[in-house]
Amino acid sequence: MTKPTLPLLLLLAILTGCASTAYNPTVYPFQINHQALKTQPVRNILIASVNVSGAPTKSILRTPAQRIDRELTTYLRSNGFKIVPGHIFDNAWKQAIYRFGNIYDPTSGKVDQGTWNAVMATTLQTVREGGGVDAILFTDVIEHDVQHSGGLQHYARWYGVTRKPATQGAGSGVPVGFNWTQTIKGASLVVTIYNMSGDPVFASRGGLDTLHAVDMRNPEAGFVRRKKLLKSDSVIKEGIQLALHPLIPMKKYPGAKN
Repeated sequence: MTKPTLPLLLLLAILTGCASTAYNPTVYPFQINHQALKTQPVRNILIASVNVSGAPTKSILRTPAQRIDRELTTYLRSNGFKIVPGHIFDNAWKQAIYRFGNIYDPTSGKVDQGTWNAVMATTLQTVREGGGVDAILFTDVIEHDVQHSGGLQHYARWYGVTRKPATQGAGSGVPVGFNWTQTIKGASLVVTIYNMSGDPVFASRGGLDTLHAVDMRNPEAGFVRRKKLLKSDSVIKEGIQLALHPLIPMKKYPGAKN
């Protein structure tokens, strides 16, 4: 057997390095119902103005969530989907809430599952009877725990994204013994799609960005809430593309290729 030459070994090392950099094992294990999508193709999508969880978006994420919905709408349209006017969902949802009552109790912070089921079923029925809609898409922008690594670059990885530590304020640098792995908050996009029969046909998540930064004015104090949240266009677009793959195939999808 002929041994690989040095140039070939170098080429293999470069290709392997590129592949390992592109691959991110944290991609969310999306759920897609191929049979339901084949039976009832989805082209006309109604984007819900509420969260599928039933709980409202956290106040600090509401403005970014609106921006994400606008960008997601543009992305869907550019890939051949038709977006149905949102008032169709709003009217149906309000009628269902009026009939069954609110599903979320702000005092306890809990969702009444029975009421949620009734409101969701009634909303789907009303929208279905109106016609012209293939599916309802819910976009939840959530806050959750993430961690930077203790490695050289201190990356944080979740739901397919890789983020460097953010810094805030002017300072002389981060102490050598700084605890990079302390738990902070990150944001992600959750996408859930139901067809008009009430079947969940697609569900996935895409990471967005960290919500905390190293306070350079006093790095010994650790991380603080970032003043500007989810302002990067590239961050939002990446999160949307991850959350909608493979419904819309992502060109540089960082997960395993089937």
